[in-house]
Amino acid sequence: MLLKLANLNINNFVSQTLIEGPGKRFAVWFQGCSIGCRNCSNQEMLSFEKRMFLPVSLLIEKIKESKEKFGILGLTILGGEPFLQPDGLLELVEETKKLGLNIIIFSGFLYENLEKQFFEILAHIDLLIDGPFISSKLDKNRRLIGSTNQRIIKISDCFENEDYFEKPVWEVDIHINNSIATVNGDGSILDDADGKNIFNIEKNK
Repeated sequence: MLLKLANLNINNFVSQTLIEGPGKRFAVWFQGCSIGCRNCSNQEMLSFEKRMFLPVSLLIEKIKESKEKFGILGLTILGGEPFLQPDGLLELVEETKKLGLNIIIFSGFLYENLEKQFFEILAHIDLLIDGPFISSKLDKNRRLIGSTNQRIIKISDCFENEDYFEKPVWEVDIHINNSIATVNGDGSILDDADGKNIFNIEKNK
């Protein structure tokens, strides 16, 4: 049996979320992006500094635990830019598929370009949100889709009759651990009229 030794530099992951795609899901955010979309909502994930450098095998164990404990149905991969770490990404999607889970990836690259170079990865995923975020084309009609140029590409028939992303819904998950709050989803609903974040958490003394 081939021993796989890929590692990934990630920013964060959550073991269960209801707002990064249809059904209860495991979500992982990759660290590092070179596309340079203006007004990117994940500024902290753009640099290529090491944040959480993990072997894929450890992430797979976490995903497996989440399936057993929470009954997750799929994995959503975001960033940063996932396809800039292709070796680790390929191993992650291959091993996740073996667990019987569906896979969604958000990428700033176009499907036509990814298809030429990363067809092996695409062969293992079910849905791709592609294209760079263009702030002048802000999308207010689709859930989790940043701008109107970005496409929802259903690679397999897993989501053939699913309109989750086509709905105009804005929501967030807030995970609190030891007074540290992690927010995922559309964080703009927590901003005031000037775009300043108005959410905070205080620990009772």
